[in-house]
Amino acid sequence: MKSCNVRLYVERRKKLKKRKAKVFLLSLLLLVSLVVSYVFLVVNPIVVEATRASVFSLSTSAVSDAVCDVLGDENLTYKDIVNVEKDESGAVSLISLDTVKLNLIARRFYQVAQVYLDEMGQCGVMVSLGTFTGLPFLSGVGPDINLKLTPIGAMTSTFESRFVSAGINQTNHSIFVRLYASVSLILPSYSQTIDSVTEVLVAENIIVGKIPQVYFSSSSPLNFSPST
Repeated sequence: MKSCNVRLYVERRKKLKKRKAKVFLLSLLLLVSLVVSYVFLVVNPIVVEATRASVFSLSTSAVSDAVCDVLGDENLTYKDIVNVEKDESGAVSLISLDTVKLNLIARRFYQVAQVYLDEMGQCGVMVSLGTFTGLPFLSGVGPDINLKLTPIGAMTSTFESRFVSAGINQTNHSIFVRLYASVSLILPSYSQTIDSVTEVLVAENIIVGKIPQVYFSSSSPLNFSPST
């Protein structure tokens, strides 16, 4: 009789342990799921929002420095890339752009900017430890943690021509370059791509003489010749 009671007691203890183990595993799984959900739904968006402005500023600054360095090395002037032809009356008859020259310049922009962006990625961006809690009142509190930045994809660039009246028969013609860069912010369990657009003046000049209205209304940055 005693052996039977002992056997029942042992079996109950085994069942109780199995039940406790199942409850523990389910609780642990639920806790992990809650933590992961909290990190993805709350913490990551807060960290990205807190660093977006810094990443955007760093990337635009890197691209701007690259453009300025290239323009300084090339010593590019307005006459190097733009040819203005006039008729016998002094009116502008043709404005043409040296696209080959601009393509070479754009390639240099890309090469130097990529180097600067890589250096920026190695330095990363600093985020305080309190920001990772997802609690607003702890944002900016605690030691800083370095988050890595990775430039992704190929940079693209476009040139834009702008004509602005500068007086009677005088027009200010400016050529700008826009460079588009994408930087990936690397988090422990998440990554976010942040795009930036940097616009820099490449060259400008005051054109004396009447300019056809078609130049003011042209939307194509590389097609400056009036169409018939």
